[in-house]
Amino acid sequence: MAYQNEWRPQFAAPPHRSSYIVEGRPVEVGALSVRTMNFGQHWRTPGVVEVRYEVILPGAYAVALLEQDWADWMEDAQRFPDLADPLEQALRALDWPRPAHALADAVTAPLVLDHFAHELLLRWFDDGVPSGPGFVLNTVDEGRMTGADVCLAGRARPHVPSVPYAFQDV
Repeated sequence: MAYQNEWRPQFAAPPHRSSYIVEGRPVEVGALSVRTMNFGQHWRTPGVVEVRYEVILPGAYAVALLEQDWADWMEDAQRFPDLADPLEQALRALDWPRPAHALADAVTAPLVLDHFAHELLLRWFDDGVPSGPGFVLNTVDEGRMTGADVCLAGRARPHVPSVPYAFQDV
């Protein structure tokens, strides 16, 4: 059962319907959900077909979500550095910026989005499966800034309520 989304109402979605695209076609936000557990793993139900999706989320939403734990995350990265981590290298080069500055930087933004993509999707879309026909997002293989907005793209599976899926797939 999906929970009441607490983030979407706080931020105006981009004004165009192409904010949520699956296989090149616009879909409504309610037709998309996110695989909460086992995100990024293969589907266990035999014969599941994957489709390509792209979503555009408000940049202000991404900044607000990242701000919640950013200071603690930066402190941990500075206290326990991973000098080989490209994200930490980029953040260090910017002198440990705030989220808005990190997302405005062409080098750092894709690294930040890659790290936080699942969390951004989880908080924007409902979990579980759509109540009707739709798609369950399962991977993010691209994250970029599109102007002030965040663009995430990856693979999803169609959800048809009459087709049973293995428990691990929901």
